[in-house]
Amino acid sequence: MIFFDTNVLVYFSINQNMEKQALADERIQDALAENKFVISPLVMVEYIFVLEKLKQVEYQGETVSFFQTYVKGSIDGDDVRDAYELCSAINGCKNINDAIHLKYAERHCEKIITFDKDFNRLGPHASIAIEVLS
Repeated sequence: MIFFDTNVLVYFSINQNMEKQALADERIQDALAENKFVISPLVMVEYIFVLEKLKQVEYQGETVSFFQTYVKGSIDGDDVRDAYELCSAINGCKNINDAIHLKYAERHCEKIITFDKDFNRLGPHASIAIEVLS
Protein backbone atom coordinates (compact mmCIF):
# COMPACT_ATOMS: atom_id res chain seq x y z
CA MET A 1 0.00 0.00 0.00
CA ILE A 2 1.09 3.59 -0.63
CA PHE A 3 0.36 6.40 1.82
CA PHE A 4 -0.51 9.73 0.22
CA ASP A 5 0.20 12.92 2.14
CA THR A 6 -2.32 15.75 2.29
CA ASN A 7 -0.43 18.00 -0.13
CA VAL A 8 -0.63 15.38 -2.90
CA LEU A 9 -4.41 15.28 -2.55
CA VAL A 10 -4.60 19.08 -2.61
CA TYR A 11 -2.47 19.37 -5.76
CA PHE A 12 -4.56 16.61 -7.35
CA SER A 13 -7.79 18.48 -6.56
CA ILE A 14 -6.85 22.11 -7.13
CA ASN A 15 -4.71 23.41 -9.97
CA GLN A 16 -2.22 25.61 -8.11
CA ASN A 17 0.73 24.38 -10.17
CA MET A 18 0.26 22.47 -13.42
CA GLU A 19 3.41 20.36 -13.04
CA LYS A 20 2.62 19.36 -9.46
CA GLN A 21 -1.00 18.66 -10.35
CA ALA A 22 0.08 16.39 -13.21
CA LEU A 23 2.56 14.59 -10.95
CA ALA A 24 -0.04 14.16 -8.19
CA ASP A 25 -2.56 12.88 -10.72
CA GLU A 26 -0.05 10.40 -12.16
CA ARG A 27 0.96 9.00 -8.75
CA ILE A 28 -2.63 8.72 -7.53
CA GLN A 29 -3.86 7.10 -10.75
CA ASP A 30 -0.98 4.59 -10.66
CA ALA A 31 -1.73 3.66 -7.04
CA LEU A 32 -5.44 3.34 -7.79
CA ALA A 33 -4.71 1.09 -10.78
CA GLU A 34 -2.56 -1.13 -8.55
CA ASN A 35 -5.13 -1.03 -5.72
CA LYS A 36 -2.48 0.46 -3.39
CA PHE A 37 -3.99 3.88 -2.60
CA VAL A 38 -4.32 4.65 1.15
CA ILE A 39 -5.30 7.77 3.09
CA SER A 40 -5.17 8.03 6.87
CA PRO A 41 -7.96 9.62 8.89
CA LEU A 42 -5.56 12.46 9.81
CA VAL A 43 -4.78 13.16 6.14
CA MET A 44 -8.51 13.32 5.42
CA VAL A 45 -9.02 15.86 8.22
CA GLU A 46 -6.07 17.95 7.01
CA TYR A 47 -7.34 17.76 3.41
CA ILE A 48 -10.77 19.11 4.36
CA PHE A 49 -9.12 21.81 6.50
CA VAL A 50 -6.93 22.95 3.58
CA LEU A 51 -9.89 22.95 1.19
CA GLU A 52 -11.76 25.19 3.62
CA LYS A 53 -8.75 27.49 3.99
CA LEU A 54 -8.57 27.79 0.20
CA LYS A 55 -12.33 28.38 0.07
CA GLN A 56 -12.72 25.28 -2.09
CA VAL A 57 -14.48 22.84 0.24
CA GLU A 58 -17.93 23.50 -1.22
CA TYR A 59 -16.65 22.75 -4.74
CA GLN A 60 -14.83 19.53 -3.83
CA GLY A 61 -17.66 17.47 -2.32
CA GLU A 62 -17.36 14.66 -4.87
CA THR A 63 -13.60 14.50 -4.44
CA VAL A 64 -13.92 14.45 -0.65
CA SER A 65 -16.42 11.58 -0.91
CA PHE A 66 -14.14 9.73 -3.34
CA PHE A 67 -11.07 10.08 -1.12
CA GLN A 68 -13.10 9.12 1.96
CA THR A 69 -13.56 5.63 0.50
CA TYR A 70 -9.78 5.13 0.70
CA VAL A 71 -9.38 6.06 4.37
CA LYS A 72 -8.08 2.96 6.15
CA GLY A 73 -7.35 2.14 9.74
CA SER A 74 -7.07 4.59 12.59
CA ILE A 75 -4.56 6.74 14.40
CA ASP A 76 -4.05 5.14 17.79
CA GLY A 77 -2.31 6.13 20.99
CA ASP A 78 0.80 4.15 20.06
CA ASP A 79 1.12 6.14 16.82
CA VAL A 80 0.92 9.40 18.76
CA ARG A 81 3.39 8.25 21.42
CA ASP A 82 5.86 6.94 18.84
CA ALA A 83 5.51 10.13 16.78
CA TYR A 84 6.15 12.26 19.86
CA GLU A 85 9.23 10.22 20.75
CA LEU A 86 10.55 10.53 17.20
CA CYS A 87 9.98 14.24 16.85
CA SER A 88 11.42 14.86 20.31
CA ALA A 89 14.54 12.92 19.37
CA ILE A 90 15.07 14.95 16.19
CA ASN A 91 13.99 18.24 17.80
CA GLY A 92 11.11 18.68 15.41
CA CYS A 93 7.74 18.53 17.18
CA LYS A 94 6.46 21.47 15.16
CA ASN A 95 5.90 18.76 12.54
CA ILE A 96 4.16 16.27 14.84
CA ASN A 97 1.53 15.54 12.17
CA ASP A 98 4.27 14.42 9.76
CA ALA A 99 5.63 12.07 12.42
CA ILE A 100 2.11 10.72 13.02
CA HIS A 101 1.73 10.21 9.27
CA LEU A 102 4.99 8.26 9.26
CA LYS A 103 3.99 6.05 12.19
CA TYR A 104 0.59 5.34 10.66
CA ALA A 105 2.19 4.59 7.27
CA GLU A 106 4.76 2.25 8.83
CA ARG A 107 1.86 0.12 10.13
CA HIS A 108 -0.17 0.11 6.91
CA CYS A 109 2.05 0.90 3.92
CA GLU A 110 5.30 0.28 2.13
CA LYS A 111 5.81 3.87 0.96
CA ILE A 112 4.85 7.51 1.55
CA ILE A 113 4.38 9.97 -1.32
CA THR A 114 4.49 13.68 -0.46
CA PHE A 115 5.56 17.09 -1.75
CA ASP A 116 6.64 18.05 1.79
CA LYS A 117 10.44 18.36 1.98
CA ASP A 118 10.19 18.18 5.79
CA PHE A 119 9.82 14.43 5.32
CA ASN A 120 13.50 14.34 4.34
CA ARG A 121 14.27 14.80 8.07
CA LEU A 122 12.15 11.75 8.88
CA GLY A 123 13.67 9.54 6.19
CA PRO A 124 16.65 8.31 8.23
CA HIS A 125 14.21 7.24 10.98
CA ALA A 126 11.68 5.54 8.70
CA SER A 127 11.26 1.83 8.13
CA ILE A 128 9.50 2.46 4.80
CA ALA A 129 10.35 4.39 1.64
CA ILE A 130 9.55 8.11 1.46
CA GLU A 131 9.23 9.70 -1.98
CA VAL A 132 9.39 13.49 -1.84
CA LEU A 133 8.06 14.88 -5.11
CA SER A 134 9.20 18.20 -6.51
